Amino acid sequence: MRLLDSYLELGLVGMARAAQEGWFEGHYGAALLAGYYMNQEHDLPRHVIEGIERTCEAFRKLKPEWFAPLDQEEEADPALLDSVIYRLKQNTQQLRTSGHGLALGVLALKALKERPDLIRPSIVSGLVELLKRTKEDRPTRYWGIANYFAIRTEDVASEVAPYDTTDEMAVRTFDELHTVIPGRVIDGQRYHFAGEVVHSVTHAQALTELERFGYGEMVKGGIANHRIQTYLDRQRPEFVLEDEVKEPAFAEIFAPAYWEKTYSDPHALKLPYAALDLLKKLPAEDRAGAERNLCKLLTIMD
Repeated sequence: MRLLDSYLELGLVGMARAAQEGWFEGHYGAALLAGYYMNQEHDLPRHVIEGIERTCEAFRKLKPEWFAPLDQEEEADPALLDSVIYRLKQNTQQLRTSGHGLALGVLALKALKERPDLIRPSIVSGLVELLKRTKEDRPTRYWGIANYFAIRTEDVASEVAPYDTTDEMAVRTFDELHTVIPGRVIDGQRYHFAGEVVHSVTHAQALTELERFGYGEMVKGGIANHRIQTYLDRQRPEFVLEDEVKEPAFAEIFAPAYWEKTYSDPHALKLPYAALDLLKKLPAEDRAGAERNLCKLLTIMD
């Protein structure tokens, strides 16, 4: 059995245990889940599998206590899944933390649906805490916006035309990759310009997964939030364009140059996982160009 085969359980447990330290820490377990599902859903080259395992094992070493074996005496209770779904629904009611409540939570939901034996009180309580925390954010997250909590769809109508389906959302998401700018500190505050675009991809993919699971009403609200996110992601001063990534270092997600590295950022696995799924929603003739632009983000991944 490959290490990858153990990452569903380890990723889920890691997410749940990390919650007490903050919602961002849930990324490490989510990265293991992303690696697991990439392998399950795609015919991965050997070098990609090895790259996933190398980075995931580095994450496990950071916080080994998060990934310790489960208490086998604890029994599963499928009814507890409702509390996770409720927290996901709360995260579709307004945009917070660039859609992380869905990008993280839907991965966990997917794992719980595959492994109902893991719907245990300790795991669910950790996930619920994590999803509660993803609704906490600073209102000045985006450059030039005093309080992004106050932005509504009607406020972005002149800049971001409506889209109502996950297919159109996927197209719009990849359209935004024409300009990729690394994060930068401005007046003492860091703005995650490229990072926010990464989040638009992971957010969109989570919504397509929710649609597959049959949560249509949640998806409707989530798409409206994604449209607001698109508007917010475009906010930046002109002078940061000097840092633009004009050419990617490679043009395909499976490029060996990407997978030979060991990454510190969990998005290094979460973004390829989300992008590979979302690319399937694009017309076949548009996928190569979209993938090439996506590789601008991968080029600057740490």
